[in-house]
Amino acid sequence: MAAERRRSTQARDVVPSVHLGDIRGVHVRELATRFALGAFVSIVAAIISGAVGARLGGVFLAAPAILPASLTIVEHKEGTRKADRDAIGAVVGSLALVVFATVGESMFTRHNPALVLAAALGGWIAAGLAFYAILGLFRPDDCDKQQD
Repeated sequence: MAAERRRSTQARDVVPSVHLGDIRGVHVRELATRFALGAFVSIVAAIISGAVGARLGGVFLAAPAILPASLTIVEHKEGTRKADRDAIGAVVGSLALVVFATVGESMFTRHNPALVLAAALGGWIAAGLAFYAILGLFRPDDCDKQQD
């Protein structure tokens, strides 16, 4: 109880940071696994889209192509807590993907595709950062790097 109270009064480290040195810890086998599963999911989504049409097939295009492999690898190497944290990040990314799809759908019939993709990508980045900030505000423990 005292530790929990002490933790609630300490500043939480929720600001994202980049550690380029961590790239050295990524193995080719892990990248190949993620790539292979992502390709497989994408192929299945394309087959379903071809069979049932673009509107329903689009649902399957949002399938998490590399998330299952990534979470499995992270859980195996770094533990359940880290995989859980990555899954929370995937939820934030999925919400941002809704913004990407909404911007794309609303603009594709009226604008240049390059402009639409740029706008959708900008919306996705802005939404992802905004959703992360909201998560950090309301559930700071989910963003606190000291708990990784």
